[in-house]
Amino acid sequence: MANVVITQLGPLYTLEEVKAHLRVDGSDDDVTIQAYMDAAEKTALQYCNIALVPTEAASAFKVAAMMIVSDLFENRSGGEGVPKAAQMLINPYRWLRV
Repeated sequence: MANVVITQLGPLYTLEEVKAHLRVDGSDDDVTIQAYMDAAEKTALQYCNIALVPTEAASAFKVAAMMIVSDLFENRSGGEGVPKAAQMLINPYRWLRV
């Protein structure tokens, strides 16, 4: 594996970005959305079997995580895991264990 230099750590997105994506105006669901955001980031990383988002893939992971948040928000009783469209975005960064 190549050497990796981490230049900064931070969230993939802000609460405001996700709320705009979900078309949510009020603050009633902020705690729930934040929990979904945290879960979505971890889910995307676990799906790819990696610990950090590759720098060159930040935008793909951001969109994929937003798709996961949308799925969780719209299907509060249980989403589909990682939606197929999100999988397609982050599959190139997935490490498969043998």
